[in-house]
Amino acid sequence: MNPVDAIWTEKYRPKKVDDVVGDFKDKIKKYLENQQTVPNFLFHSKVPGTGKTTLAKAIIHELKCDALIINSSDDRKIETVRDKVKEFSLTKSSNNIRRCIFMDEFDGMLKASQEALRNIMETYASNVFFILTCNNINKVIEPIKSRCVVIPFAYPSKEDVVKYLEKIVTKEGMDYTEEGLIKLVEINYPSIRNCVIALQDLYTEKQPVTIETVRPVNEIYEDMWQALKLKNWLDIKKVVLESSIDPRDLNTYFWQKSLDGENPDIKILQITCRNEKDIANGADAKVVFVTSLIEMVK
Repeated sequence: MNPVDAIWTEKYRPKKVDDVVGDFKDKIKKYLENQQTVPNFLFHSKVPGTGKTTLAKAIIHELKCDALIINSSDDRKIETVRDKVKEFSLTKSSNNIRRCIFMDEFDGMLKASQEALRNIMETYASNVFFILTCNNINKVIEPIKSRCVVIPFAYPSKEDVVKYLEKIVTKEGMDYTEEGLIKLVEINYPSIRNCVIALQDLYTEKQPVTIETVRPVNEIYEDMWQALKLKNWLDIKKVVLESSIDPRDLNTYFWQKSLDGENPDIKILQITCRNEKDIANGADAKVVFVTSLIEMVK
């Protein structure tokens, strides 16, 4: 099996703009009508999982353009801009279509890196366009915002999310009720990603999607916290490596749980704080978190 197929958020990621859940599709499609005049985009929302990355990848797929994809939280230094981005901007397209530089989680990019990027956006505009995504638009400098079409991602309608999930359960042959799907969306909304994660969790447990079985993703985090208390780090490792759960979100959950009550768990507090620092400095979140599990259970 292709590893991507094992993770439903990737397996069922829409490939076309029309298939993305959201009310911005018509606006985006108008911008794509002339491939040579596609503007720079900045997609932002206050919460993750609302479809920003999915839309960016759908645009690249639809235009069939060369693309450089960078996770700006992991690859945030000025060398990334000076080396990777500039080199890609200088290189001619393989199919006479302007190339795309997609910088995900752009709010994690250092200010100096953003300053270096603005000149590249202007100088090489005839050869490349940019798609930037972020959750905190206040961390994006004004000169970058002014060079982009800024599109806020409003929460998708719950009805559209239910229809999207219905396609998945039908394709996977899951037993479900409409009421179960509606409740699943209600308790995980507005994150489409969390809805899909919760759905795959039910599939893995061979459970139908009903009012009685659905639960929020936070409950999955709670299951892993309990596994940690039992020193069962191998089960946590398997979930983190084989699902689309964000290890940074899980690390934050463990930090919060360690802080609860009258007797905080100092060891886990220290480990999770160190994890956050390492991830913020560009280390791979899965590598950092899974490695730290061994220390947490000692």
